[in-house]
Amino acid sequence: MKTLPTGRGRSSSESSDAADMETPFSSSQEAAGVHIPHRRPPQGAAPVRRKKLVLSLALAAVVLASLPLGARGAFLLLQDQHAHTTIPVSTSHATVDATAVVPKSMDPDRRIARFVDQLLSQMSLQEELGQLIVVSFLGTTLTPDLQNMIAHQYAGGVMLYGYNITSSTQLKTLDAGAQAQARIPLLIATDQEGGLVNRLLSIIGPVPSALQVGNTNDPENARKRGIQDGQELQKLGVNVDLAPVVDVHSAPQTVIITRMFGTTPQKVETFASAYLDGLQSQGVIGTLKHWPGLGASPVDPHDALPVITRSKQELNDIDFAPYRALISQGNVNMIMSTHELITAYDDQMPSSLSPILINQVLRHDLGFQGVIITDGLYMGALARWTIAQAAVLAFIAGNDLLLGPWDSNEVQKVLNALEAAVASGQITKARVDLSVERILALKIEEGLIKIPPGA
Repeated sequence: MKTLPTGRGRSSSESSDAADMETPFSSSQEAAGVHIPHRRPPQGAAPVRRKKLVLSLALAAVVLASLPLGARGAFLLLQDQHAHTTIPVSTSHATVDATAVVPKSMDPDRRIARFVDQLLSQMSLQEELGQLIVVSFLGTTLTPDLQNMIAHQYAGGVMLYGYNITSSTQLKTLDAGAQAQARIPLLIATDQEGGLVNRLLSIIGPVPSALQVGNTNDPENARKRGIQDGQELQKLGVNVDLAPVVDVHSAPQTVIITRMFGTTPQKVETFASAYLDGLQSQGVIGTLKHWPGLGASPVDPHDALPVITRSKQELNDIDFAPYRALISQGNVNMIMSTHELITAYDDQMPSSLSPILINQVLRHDLGFQGVIITDGLYMGALARWTIAQAAVLAFIAGNDLLLGPWDSNEVQKVLNALEAAVASGQITKARVDLSVERILALKIEEGLIKIPPGA
């Protein structure tokens, strides 16, 4: 097996503090930044603006029921904590409920929903499956293999590590070149947390860690850090930051001490909220991590599978609390799931592969209907599965974006496994559509895909 770019145990959001020192459509016509068959390029496409509309539950249900399936899926991006509609999801491991939550922003003109439907109707299954994959690569330039993963395997996103970044000019060139290969604009992501996890070190130099920011006891410092990171990332062509960390430092020996804002859910929530607000004010998508929480884990999931034996009450009071509070604010677009065994909920499957922890708890109980991205699927915690096997299980569990493949060969294995799962009925086409709708809707909401005038 080929050596992983970060080693079998190191990935996007490298868990342990010791590890964080850097190891490793069918047409040429273009509409709104997306290649669509038989469409003319739009003129003067403008970014989508969110329109907030608060509806009663009864009216929301009527509106939702009146939509076609694809448009309905696009509406699920934003979350409302008060109205739930249940969709049964069955797997060989468990039968749970994935919840479609009526959103606060109802997209009253249905422009996003209609355009997502239009895009989806013109995508092949291979193109849809490609949108689910976030790839990584070795090098600092647009390599032929990276071009292939984007242009011919239809990758939905690219992950950047410190070894991919050397200077501002280099990164701008790389990101622009990658986007030029994409038929649908890419999510270009990195981990920019500060402290030891500072992917922009070669560009901006050292910046404070979450622990140092938390120790100031002033959330405004977190907001300023978010603004700073957002400004830099936006200038460089990076549109997703896999931050802030919302783990609660709640055990004496845990692997990511300097990456956490504090020791109480309230403090973590306050500082993470401020950082997220600052970051997203600059047009960069933030990502809460590491669901369901590494704050009490003495084991690094890059190396082995952590086993967390807390009770459900403790998990809800401590680890889940920041997620619940931040999701209720309505501005959380993405959450990263990590790999650990949460025995109180599922003593068989790692959290990232568990329908109970993803579909039932995160989506149904906490009401999150945005995009969920996995942590690296090649981590040691998942060593019993191949990346392709883990990708299928993670998708069935309720994740949308699959982070892990590092070259065209691995991407093809994941694509083949997902396609086989669809062919066998293990994954339904409707389930694929739902995740792609979430991803496309997010890209539209954030202005990566522009809706043409009149669409």
